[in-house]
Amino acid sequence: MRTAFLNMPAELEEAARMDGANPFQTFWRIMLPLARPSISVLAITTVLWSWNELLWPLVVSTRAEDMPLAAGLATLSSDRTIDYPLLMAASLMAMAPVLIMFIVLQRRVIDGLASSGLK
Repeated sequence: MRTAFLNMPAELEEAARMDGANPFQTFWRIMLPLARPSISVLAITTVLWSWNELLWPLVVSTRAEDMPLAAGLATLSSDRTIDYPLLMAASLMAMAPVLIMFIVLQRRVIDGLASSGLK
């Protein structure tokens, strides 16, 4: 996010100041809409990161009802047998919401990644 805001032209902020906008109005009406693709990428990657969290829930959760999907998938396989059809079906169900979110927001992800690190 820092890079996204640093890459914005300073002239936009100066023009807003000359038009009589206070710092909050400048941020809310000019800078924030320009940073929307970067904010979208940040939100999507944060959701993905949280969705795929495995180690901490495995350490903390003791009951299967309290575990998130990734930790629950890890408990489906044991050292003796693995029920592959059940594991693959559960993996598909765990992946479906994230895949749907990516398909819906794909354009924003690509726009945000393309503009985030380039000058």
